[in-house]
Amino acid sequence: MKTYDSFFEDIEQRRAELAQRKKDQMARLKQKSSEGESETDELVSSHQKQIAQDQADADAKRQEAKQKRDAAIAAREQEKADKEKEKAMKDEIRQDLAKEREDRRKAIETKRMEKERAQAEKD
Repeated sequence: MKTYDSFFEDIEQRRAELAQRKKDQMARLKQKSSEGESETDELVSSHQKQIAQDQADADAKRQEAKQKRDAAIAAREQEKADKEKEKAMKDEIRQDLAKEREDRRKAIETKRMEKERAQAEKD
């Protein structure tokens, strides 16, 4: 049979073992939380890098699309300017032809009038 001394020694020993187990558990918990924290930090860091890369890609696509739009607008404006220039040249040619026809008509009319005058003077 156990004596009070051995009984109290067993209790003290169990208390010491319990305290040691609590310390070990706390140490393991702290280690797990620090590992989890570092994993979380790594995960956040990788996500931030991915987000930055995705943003850079989106910015590049946006810039490329803007350049394409600007190029298309410039091409349309150039085509419009070329058409206006061609139309102006055609209008100028039409005016020149109309003026030449009018000059020929006046020349023929002047000749006809001179002939009539000459004929009237003969008579």
